[in-house]
Amino acid sequence: MVAYAACSIFNYTVVTPAQTEGGFVVNLTTTSEPDLERFQANDTIAYFLETIERYASGKSTCKPGTEFNLGKGVIQQYGINKFKRQAMLAVNRANLMTRVWKNASRSLLDSEYFLYSQVRNMVEGDPDVFAAGNCYDYKEYKGRYLFCPFAYRTENGSINVKDLSVEYDYLGNGSDWFFEARQNAKDVAKFAYTYGTTQWRYNQTIHEATEVDFSLTVTYDDGHWTLPYFDCGGGFIWMMTYTVPFFGYDNGTFHFKGTSGIDIDLQKVDIDQCPNEPGGELNVFANSARCKTATTKCVPISGLGFRRGSYKCVCKDGFYFPDTKAQNKYFNGSTIEIKYREKVDGINYEYDNSFDCLQCAEGCETCEDSSPCVLTLNWIQRGVILAVSCVIMCCIPALIWFTVRYRDVKVLKAASPVLLRIVLLGAFLLYCPLVVSYFEASVVTCCLRFWFRAIGFSISYGALLLKTWRISVVFRVRSAQRIKISDTDLMKRLCIIVLLFGAYSTARTVAGLPRVVQGKHASGLKAFQCSSDWWDHSAAIAELLFLLWGIRLCIVVRKAPSEFNESRFISWAIYNETLLSLFLNVSMIFLQDPFPANPDLLYLVIFIHSNLTTTVTLAFLFGSKAYLVYKYSGKSSEVQHTTMMSKGGGSRNAYSKPPVNTDTNCSNANSTFDRYADKSINDGESESLLEKDIQEEFRRLYTQLETLKHRNMKIGNRHLQHKLSAMTEAAQKDDSPDETKYFTPSMNGKRVIINLDDFKESTRL
Repeated sequence: MVAYAACSIFNYTVVTPAQTEGGFVVNLTTTSEPDLERFQANDTIAYFLETIERYASGKSTCKPGTEFNLGKGVIQQYGINKFKRQAMLAVNRANLMTRVWKNASRSLLDSEYFLYSQVRNMVEGDPDVFAAGNCYDYKEYKGRYLFCPFAYRTENGSINVKDLSVEYDYLGNGSDWFFEARQNAKDVAKFAYTYGTTQWRYNQTIHEATEVDFSLTVTYDDGHWTLPYFDCGGGFIWMMTYTVPFFGYDNGTFHFKGTSGIDIDLQKVDIDQCPNEPGGELNVFANSARCKTATTKCVPISGLGFRRGSYKCVCKDGFYFPDTKAQNKYFNGSTIEIKYREKVDGINYEYDNSFDCLQCAEGCETCEDSSPCVLTLNWIQRGVILAVSCVIMCCIPALIWFTVRYRDVKVLKAASPVLLRIVLLGAFLLYCPLVVSYFEASVVTCCLRFWFRAIGFSISYGALLLKTWRISVVFRVRSAQRIKISDTDLMKRLCIIVLLFGAYSTARTVAGLPRVVQGKHASGLKAFQCSSDWWDHSAAIAELLFLLWGIRLCIVVRKAPSEFNESRFISWAIYNETLLSLFLNVSMIFLQDPFPANPDLLYLVIFIHSNLTTTVTLAFLFGSKAYLVYKYSGKSSEVQHTTMMSKGGGSRNAYSKPPVNTDTNCSNANSTFDRYADKSINDGESESLLEKDIQEEFRRLYTQLETLKHRNMKIGNRHLQHKLSAMTEAAQKDDSPDETKYFTPSMNGKRVIINLDDFKESTRL
């Protein structure tokens, strides 16, 4: 097929266009009224692309000429940027033709074969060149009216050559490609010259004399790109033409002789309707794709040529193609363009309800279907754990009521009810991380969990350790001076401990706010949980050091007398917290590692940790107290005056007399201290465990002093030994008929055992 007939690249008809803001030029004189109503000025791209489609599918009904064309924006995109290399073929051939017509012999210039071969070679050298020609001006070749050697490609791939001027008068119709080149060549002085020398060969070993050579030279910028147009009646393709002038030489001057040009088949050029990439090349067709940008994005398809719909709409990240079984998971641009045009024409509204991707499950960056990407938390397990935790937390107000209701009972009074309530407050805060951790991990929940743990631990175990510290101070005192450490003094020290933990938590919140990290469950699903960093490890180490100090205090007071085994229960609680926290904190470090991540297991571990430590501590502290109160309910006087003492693990009556070998005065001394102790208690002077311990210590010292006094008396009055022995024998004989049986004399209504043997010397105080 002949590519160029009546309407070739050199048959460019100048029309009066209407230029839009987007750079498109359309001859609106041929546009029907319905078309004008359908297409507004801001949709000129869509109208032009539809025209391309219509012309390509209805070649037999198109109008010859260049009715539809594009503006300079397309020239810059395709001519200057994309096809400059092909245009340089025409520039080089123009400079060659100028030299030929200046210096070549007449025989070469008259050879049409030579000229035909040149244009054929231009088409053969580059597959993107559709056609090439050297067209001469009026009577510039052998006196002919026009002459234009022209080569073009056919559909079967062959290259044909002919004289285009036989079929087409490119002077008479004012063709833009030829007219612009001739106008540009009128001012010869603006073109550059190339100078050099030439040495012709004389014989086998000698050159001719050197001759000066110069020629007029054109560059790429001296050429002209035509507007892209549809070659109706010729090649029936969309094309662009680039022409540049070449010159003849007569009487020492250069003059315009013709043009050298190439044609580019735009059918091989893909239209990119997708949005411009930042920093990318100019694209006048950009943003004309009909993809639904909310769920899809445009991806250009190469190889479809100069036609609309050369793209596909693929799903954005976070969305998936509705037909999960489809082989090609995208929407075809050609189909979308058709459906969109049907919507504009009011024929079909399928476009509005189709061509959308579906949103992925929560947390999925990409997906193939609606399958979840994030691990679904076991809300049933979490609900059960939370319910059990709430039940346990509800027991704390009951225990507070217990300390208030029985605050006058000695078993609670000896344990300092105020400090017991402070321990309960700290225990309540230690349970709060279970409530916070029930919800999905967030920065707020992670931060609250850290704060509740730090403050609750400092309050609860700080109070227990300070109570133990008070016992150790009293137990280790070597002075007879009374030491008094009140509950108020302990609470002041407790405030310092809480402030230290609070300051650390504040620094962590400001400088190292907890983060929510994404991990991967063993099933491959994503899981989100709170981060574990060196702030958490430092807090765990601080708690461990604090508990180690408590263990040291427990060891110090292990033999100290304590009412109701209070110090023993506190020691057990501290040992339990230290061992379990050490083990469980190490376990949680590994459980909080993002790989693998299991928030449900981590929540269960937090629950176990809280109950094996906090719950057990409360059981130690309040179990025995509740038992004694229940045991002696209704027997308030017996509860008030019954005390269990512990020293080295033993227990005895606090006010029973220790077994000592002394005389009646020693017994009187014990009775005297008993009366003093009872009087002190009745007067309200023994209000705390410290005061009771001091009273017990004074009683023991008073008894020892009386014993030593009477031992000295025996050594200094030995004659009393025989009288006392006789009195003892007489008393035994009165009580028993067996004369060999000893009896105990009665003094002041009480029997005493007198044994003053084995004392050899006096003892000085």
